[in-house]
Amino acid sequence: MRRIGITTFAAVLAALLCTAPAQGQLSLGVAAGATSSSMGGTLITSTDSDWGALMGGYGRYRLQSNLAFQLEANWVQKGGRGTVEGIRDDFDLDYVELPLTAQLVVGLSPTWDWNLYGGIALAFKTSCQVSENEGAKEDCEQAEPTWSFASTEWSVPFGTSFSYRFSRSALTADIRYSYGLSDAIQNLRLKNRSWQFILRWGFGV
Repeated sequence: MRRIGITTFAAVLAALLCTAPAQGQLSLGVAAGATSSSMGGTLITSTDSDWGALMGGYGRYRLQSNLAFQLEANWVQKGGRGTVEGIRDDFDLDYVELPLTAQLVVGLSPTWDWNLYGGIALAFKTSCQVSENEGAKEDCEQAEPTWSFASTEWSVPFGTSFSYRFSRSALTADIRYSYGLSDAIQNLRLKNRSWQFILRWGFGV
């Protein structure tokens, strides 16, 4: 799975680099929002979502056609609640995530755009806490040393957004689903599933 993720990430990045010489529009911006995350796998039942936060920055390159590429760097909270091997667990996982997406841009009016996109994301775990049976939160490694938490995660982000364009900036409302490809907790075979609701403010450069 990791080899597939690396190949896909490299292919999308190569496409972006190949189109860079073409005449287009580059914008940079900031983003913030909320996440609603859960964990999926064969060993978890009675799953519930956990709310979290997201913030970061991005660069977007739009071609003169209806195609754009976007690279982001986000701090994002994932995890979830559920029953694992008869124990009620609540996982809080924080990542620095690097999504790379290709976007179809459809102009709805002189100021409104609709975007539809998909891509690949690589994330690096920055912190992890867990509680068992609604007890106090502890660092994951101290709470249960037999669990194996992955330091990186591959996922597929896809979603849609609407942008309102000003003369030199744009405000975008984005809804995204992030589907985990690799296990966040390896020996429990648990993957992250995350809805992300994001507001972006970008400026042309």
